[in-house]
Amino acid sequence: MQGRVKPKRIKSPRIVHQHDRRGRWQALLLLALVGGVAWQAYEFGVRQGGFDQVRSESELSRLGRELVQAETALKEVRSEAVRYRRQAEIEVEASRKLQEQLVSTQREKADLKSEVEMLRSLISNDNGSLYIRQFSLLPLDEENRYRYSFTIVQVLEKVETTRGKLVMKVSGKLKGKNKRLDRSEFSPDGEKVVKLEFSNYQDVSGEIQLPEGFQPVSLLVEFLPRNRELKKLSRRFSWEDNLRSAGEGRSGSNE
Repeated sequence: MQGRVKPKRIKSPRIVHQHDRRGRWQALLLLALVGGVAWQAYEFGVRQGGFDQVRSESELSRLGRELVQAETALKEVRSEAVRYRRQAEIEVEASRKLQEQLVSTQREKADLKSEVEMLRSLISNDNGSLYIRQFSLLPLDEENRYRYSFTIVQVLEKVETTRGKLVMKVSGKLKGKNKRLDRSEFSPDGEKVVKLEFSNYQDVSGEIQLPEGFQPVSLLVEFLPRNRELKKLSRRFSWEDNLRSAGEGRSGSNE
């Protein structure tokens, strides 16, 4: 009997292609060459465009320093401007107060001078001891409407109580003709005379409503005392000279 032949496993030989590894290195080399060419092209473009990185960084650094200096200088200028503005406001306020004091002093001086002149007139003319001080006229918001105020003073010591009647008249022009208005024609209360009774002085105030088109020239104030020791008081005040602005308060001059 013939013996049986045992089959053997046969391994196929591994075929190695040398050109595969060589192709991989060639591809990497090609990429490196392309990258180098691209970088050279970039550098060439930068040089052609006149860009200098070192000089650009130096210029940026210089501009940054100048910006910081400019911001510091701007802060100093702003601080100085605030200081000068505050100083100017203080000086303006001080000047305004000095101006107000000067105006007040001048008015007080004028009032005292007017009072002295009136007292001298009363004494020299033997007009008695009644006189008017602090007369003023103020325009009101309503057209042709005014407010008057003054003080009647009696300085005779032997007269304890002064009694009498107050009469007021406004003289002016209406439609080109002279016109005189009694108190009943311009006063809101419609009274022609006002009865007064006081010791040493009496404050008087009220409103005047003038007719449309009436041009006032003067205001006559008369006080008719019932006391035998006192003589009639009569003072005429120029409308224009004694008319004050609404903010000037109570002051005036006698005519």
